[in-house]
Order: sequence, then C-alpha cells, then structure tokens
Amino acid sequence: MEAHRREAKASFFFATEPLDHDRRDTEQQKRILRDHFQHEGWEVPRLLELMETAPDFYFDSVSQVKMKRWSSGRSVLLGDAAYCASPLSGMGTGMAVVGAYVLAGELAEADGDYAMAFERYECLMRDFVEKCQGIADGGTDWFVPRTRFRLWLSNQMWKILPYTPWKNMMIEVPVKIGNSISLKDY
Repeated sequence: MEAHRREAKASFFFATEPLDHDRRDTEQQKRILRDHFQHEGWEVPRLLELMETAPDFYFDSVSQVKMKRWSSGRSVLLGDAAYCASPLSGMGTGMAVVGAYVLAGELAEADGDYAMAFERYECLMRDFVEKCQGIADGGTDWFVPRTRFRLWLSNQMWKILPYTPWKNMMIEVPVKIGNSISLKDY
C-alpha cells in the first residue's frame, strides 16, 4: 500500500448545443474536449494531455431527468434513473438514498401489492424531487456561461458572494430542501 499516493481529478464543463456524437466512442469524446479547450492556458494543456491516459475518463451532459411516472408494471426506477436533478443541484445522492428508503418502506407496507407501493412511493417523493430539481433550474448559465461577458459576470459574482447576505445560500437552500420531506418510520 502506497502511503503517499495522491490523486487529482479534473472536470471540464462547457456550454454547447446538443452534440451529435457516439456515446461509446471515448476517442471522439476526447477530441471534442481537445477541440473545445485547445486555446485555453494555465494548466489546461497539461490536463488535456493527461486525459489521454486517464483510466476513469467520463463524458456526459449536465442534464435532468423529468418523468411523469417512475414505474410501469412490475418495474420501478429510483435515483438518477427516475429523477436526476443534475450535478448542479448537489442533491443526487440524497434523493437516491431517500428514494430507496421510501420505496423499500412502501414495498414492505404494501404486503405484496407492488402497484400500490409504487404509487405511494411516487406520491411521497414527487414534491421533494421537484424541489431538488428546482435548485439546478436556471443555474446552468451561471455555472457554465455561454459568453465571455457572462463568464466575467459569473466570476465577479463568485468573488463578492462571501461578502453578501446570500453567502450561505448554497448551503442553506439544499439543507432546507433536503429536510423538506417527512419520512415515515417504516
């Protein structure tokens, strides 16, 4: 075991119209990143070079999953498969754990009536999920600005945020929403 082994991760985000690419072609995905970030400075060229040998390269869109129903017949979805709020919300793991707890509890209480359990699971979770997804609504343009001016404006906002009355908002809002669901003691 290496006592001094350290590992760093890097994320690249950029705004674009929907991309037409093969989701299984990692070489094409790496090309997309290289093309988009090729003119950036600082450590970006080095990170792009290291990307070539990254064992855990991952490429995806920042998206939300909004479905009218999370179940069909004897199948039910939970977590990101049913209601991904996007990485911008910071609520994915919490929603998945709460959803698993509620689904397991409702299945246990339904005494074999999975249709009733699925319906109660959706009913109990829907408002909570919509609040969690709401955290990310409209946040994409601040997190990944589409223009240099919006990037500058976003950077200025982040610089002054610690000195504003809203400095704790990024912590308080998710905590408030995370606590907004009343969980039954199954």
